[in-house]
Amino acid sequence: MMRWICWYLISTVFSLALAGCTGEFERPALEDMAMIGVMGFDYIDDKQMNVVVAIPVPARGKESTQVYSTKASMTSEAMLKLATKSERTMTLSQLRVILFSEELARKVGIGKVVLDLYRNPIVGENVFIAIVKGKAEDIIRGEYRNKPEVNTYLNDLLRPRVETAFSSFSTIHDFVFMMTSKTGDPNLPYLIKQNGNIQIAKVALLRKDKLIGFYSQREGKLVQCLLGQKRLPRVKFELTEQTNEGERLEEIIFDFVWSKSKVRSNGNQKKPVIDINLELRGVVVGYDGKKNLDKRPQMEKLVKQMEALIKRETTVMLKKFQQEGVDPAGIEESLRQKY
Repeated sequence: MMRWICWYLISTVFSLALAGCTGEFERPALEDMAMIGVMGFDYIDDKQMNVVVAIPVPARGKESTQVYSTKASMTSEAMLKLATKSERTMTLSQLRVILFSEELARKVGIGKVVLDLYRNPIVGENVFIAIVKGKAEDIIRGEYRNKPEVNTYLNDLLRPRVETAFSSFSTIHDFVFMMTSKTGDPNLPYLIKQNGNIQIAKVALLRKDKLIGFYSQREGKLVQCLLGQKRLPRVKFELTEQTNEGERLEEIIFDFVWSKSKVRSNGNQKKPVIDINLELRGVVVGYDGKKNLDKRPQMEKLVKQMEALIKRETTVMLKKFQQEGVDPAGIEESLRQKY
């Protein structure tokens, strides 16, 4: 009996001692947390990368940003090093944007970093990913006049809008899905810093997790249409018309109202045949040419010319993807659905 009483007293003393130690490691208050909003990754060599984080600092009057950087081979290692540089406790719970330099995406790939962050339970699924020209650190440390601080600026810029619907604006969840898919390849917005602004210039094309090239905003609109995007940004068409004076260039600004695509296959893996039905409806909002669009025959002629042009551009684009061995439009999915 005395033995059990002794064990009980010892356990109680240890419990009280441990409870006394936990006071110094209490969870920090919200004002003591440094909420990382943007992370950037730049290439150093095949083993190491430069990791940059931007943390918004709430202040009266004007918002400011703290920027820290370190060299590391893994995201978790970078967080350990960065944590010792800040006077507050760093957390990824408010991470909104991840940037990768073009060099890192080409030479090493971004899959390892993305999966590391995706598996972190603190990181949300709606974090946007983008590829940048040059270094991600230059984008994060840049000064942008008449713009909000860089965390808010990048987060707002990468939110999907009709004007920039030529890109898929992949979240970390979307990217992991496409990267691990066997019937498609991911694409990401490509950002450039120019004249004090950040612009979504074109679309970065990846094979699994490595950057292999780009396609234009115009091609991006066709890809999004094939993927089922209903609203697309305006497109400028140029047609060559033969007149008595020679060739004359016609310019048309077309505003998409609605689009629909259907991709079907014969299901034959040895000799696959894909049938694509692309239907577009819209309004001509600008025209510079000799046609009188108030007259129905001339309007119908213009519609047929545009149909032929879109068909030709779509065919050329898909053949280019086929030669590069990538499928950002998800055409192969029609074959998979047969099995």
